[in-house]
Amino acid sequence: ISTTHNEKCKGKHFTWSKPMSHMILEILAEEALKGNKPSSTFRAESFIKVATKISQKFNVQCEPKHVDNHLKTVKKEWGILTKLKNKSGFGWDDCLKMITISNDVYDEEVKAHPNHDKYLNKKLDMYEAMTIVVGKDMATGNYSKSYVDVNLEENTEEQSISIENEGEYEETSKGKETSFSSAQKRQHRKRNRMYEDDSVEKLSKKMGDVAFAIQSLSKNQLDVNELYTEVMKIEGFDEITLGDAFDHLVQHEMLAKAFMVKNANLRKIWVQNFMNQRSYRPDY
Repeated sequence: ISTTHNEKCKGKHFTWSKPMSHMILEILAEEALKGNKPSSTFRAESFIKVATKISQKFNVQCEPKHVDNHLKTVKKEWGILTKLKNKSGFGWDDCLKMITISNDVYDEEVKAHPNHDKYLNKKLDMYEAMTIVVGKDMATGNYSKSYVDVNLEENTEEQSISIENEGEYEETSKGKETSFSSAQKRQHRKRNRMYEDDSVEKLSKKMGDVAFAIQSLSKNQLDVNELYTEVMKIEGFDEITLGDAFDHLVQHEMLAKAFMVKNANLRKIWVQNFMNQRSYRPDY
């Protein structure tokens, strides 16, 4: 969805091209599925990974702060899309991932908001990836935090726990070696052990979740040969049309996976909609 634009960061501009915008969404979608999005945003490691890959692929100097800034732009675009989809007179084609409106409504909307033209009666590129990357954040309202905020929150929580434990230890070290103080020490040590056991259990669960996500991804790899076979055997379309549909699905892996789970009738409908979308042009 994103087009080329400049984003300002400490007096410097970093230009995001459309391929770069697609790449950031693809990588962050993978990171989210791997469990590297613990709350409302991603871990710092994910931003570093994106910045490194974009720098290498496009021969630019991309930094994590540039990725963070661009993600905020993506979230704003997602907010616009959500509002448009819910407006009266606006339809939604889930197969083509496209907001559909009549010519009259189109003219009225573009007249009031010229920049909304790119969202209307056009297939929304990377919509599925955007849903994974920012969709949940916008729904819960937790999209104002940056990756720096998340890391600070995690570090603050760890420091708070550490300080509390130190305070408990100092308290039990004071006073005489009475039976009461000894009991207190044992109680504090027990609480510390319980905390450690709980931390280990939580860490194990998180590692298990990540492993499960990675395993699920590996099992759900797209078989291009099988996709080609299934597309080309659809009846009622010429070979060139089916070939174009296959090429489109290969370029959009999430669409391809969704296509493969549809039955024969739904696949045929999808190809028909694909043909209509290719030839669709709003009349003025």
